[in-house]
Amino acid sequence: MALTQSQAKSPARFKIEHIVLGIVILLLIIGALFDKPISQTIMDQNSYFGTLFQNYSLVFPAIILFMSTQVLFYRIQKSNVDATAKFAVMFLTLVVAIYETWQTVKIALIYTISSLNNIKNKAPIGAANNDNGKHAALPTWYMPTLVIVTIILVIIGLALCYKWLATKDEVEMQRLTYVALAAALAVLAADIIVNTMKDFWGRFRPYEMKSDWSNFTSWLHVNGQNGHKSFPSGHSQEAWIALLLPLFVSPKLGQKRRNTFIFAVVFGCLVALSRLRLGAHFLSDVTMGSFISILVIYVMARILNEKLMGDPLNNIN
Repeated sequence: MALTQSQAKSPARFKIEHIVLGIVILLLIIGALFDKPISQTIMDQNSYFGTLFQNYSLVFPAIILFMSTQVLFYRIQKSNVDATAKFAVMFLTLVVAIYETWQTVKIALIYTISSLNNIKNKAPIGAANNDNGKHAALPTWYMPTLVIVTIILVIIGLALCYKWLATKDEVEMQRLTYVALAAALAVLAADIIVNTMKDFWGRFRPYEMKSDWSNFTSWLHVNGQNGHKSFPSGHSQEAWIALLLPLFVSPKLGQKRRNTFIFAVVFGCLVALSRLRLGAHFLSDVTMGSFISILVIYVMARILNEKLMGDPLNNIN
């Protein structure tokens, strides 16, 4: 009996999944054996590459939630539900979009202020406050900048989302509604998993090591809650959330979805490497942080019956 296209492609997909899992396991084994020498060799808190991604890479959870809320906003706007319910949903989605933008700009500004203070005090530019440390005093320009940049980004985001969604038909809007709900859940789930593990593991970061590295522990060793949160990497986890972007691209645009997927993978790898370079995390930290987002997104994509890379023949699953 002849195989359908979907059946014919399943072995290839099965192989890719096993390759990814194999890479993750291999990196975790390497980390268990060589985390310390790897970080000692490549760590540099004066790295501009590491500082750039540390300060400005935590954008994709907010972008995904912004897009998801706007999908729900336009979906409910055209529905026939009760006016009060419609207004409530539209108001809440707008509030979430503004809040997520505000939080992302806030984090970027705080990191920027930290870098500027480091330059002023002749400290390594990428040195960040310890997990249980105090943040530097905020300058007078912080709040006005936060408000202005947030307003500008929200306006741009709303305009782009309107342009994106205005041309969608009912079938595509229904698909995007499911994607939006699943994507929001994926962002929340990955964040909860990583933050819970951070608290539970209590691992010291490379830049928190004593001169003799006597406080180094393998990722296999659980320290418990102590205020240190190196394992897993939150930056890596949030960077790989970009893998949700292809799901917002129409399955009919197979090549565009594939290109978006490639961009997300490259971005995730660069952020993970930047965390190693800056001494904010060990190899095993960034591997586990990346894997958590990849796994959560993979599960969501399978539930939605969507291909992250798209179909070059423009076929829908």
